[in-house]
Amino acid sequence: MSKVQFRNIDLNLLIPLKALLHERNVTRAAERIHLSQSAMSRALDRLRSELGDELLVRVGRKYELTPRGSELLDELAQVMPRLARLWAGETFSPAQSEGHIRLAMNDYATSVVLAPLAEICGRLAPGITLEAVPWHERFHEESGLVTTHLILSPLSVPSTFRVEPLFKDIFVCVLGRKLKHPKTSLTMKDYLSFRHISVETQSNQQSLIDRSLGEAGFQRRLAVHLPYFLAAIRMLETTDLALTIPARIAAPVAALHDLVSLKAPKEIPPIRYSMVWHPRFESDPLHMWLRETVRQIFRPAPPL
Repeated sequence: MSKVQFRNIDLNLLIPLKALLHERNVTRAAERIHLSQSAMSRALDRLRSELGDELLVRVGRKYELTPRGSELLDELAQVMPRLARLWAGETFSPAQSEGHIRLAMNDYATSVVLAPLAEICGRLAPGITLEAVPWHERFHEESGLVTTHLILSPLSVPSTFRVEPLFKDIFVCVLGRKLKHPKTSLTMKDYLSFRHISVETQSNQQSLIDRSLGEAGFQRRLAVHLPYFLAAIRMLETTDLALTIPARIAAPVAALHDLVSLKAPKEIPPIRYSMVWHPRFESDPLHMWLRETVRQIFRPAPPL
């Protein structure tokens, strides 16, 4: 069917057509869809003319469907619900969904978000595949953001993107096994006396910690620069170095390796993460489910 022919179809006739074929009676069909009998009769005349078929023929005291009428009734039973879903939008079902979700995150955000998200997807949406790609400060300027579903960013982004605050975390200083510190807290003087490991997930980029210290007029002594958290953590087992990392990962690290951890000085402010997405995903059912799932990960559990 050509576009010109399709444009000439009056879709308003579909409802009277279905009623007529189902009821096989003009009066009952009119009552079914709240039309007058005369209006339904006119609709039947138009349908016969448009379709080139009688649709309903009298057999004795009642009407029966023509072969074309029977075929149309069967087709309408499938087409009408599809049209309704097309107009209203499909109801999203995680269990039946198949898709690929691409997320941009740094090493820390990946360790905090990806494990619980993968568990939820495996339980509720096993057909969904997760892919994590490295985040960097200028990620939002790349065209890849159009195909990346969600970014977890500790920095502000342009107002053209959708942004929702997600969680915050404080920084903790984990001490290497050979670093002895007699106090149960850290002053800035204590902190600056240590030699530090700097985890820099972006090449030649000043870390958030060093930026904050610089803005406050301080500079720490950096002994090792690394791009990986895991290597930095292993280094603490045999050195007198200090590693400043967010509390969400510091607590399990310190417990697992039997290391001392202390709250970082107040001059190092909390880190705040937001989820960021391109406006094209705003009303996408899969993306809406993804955003709500990520929110649930960080939503406080209800009191018992």
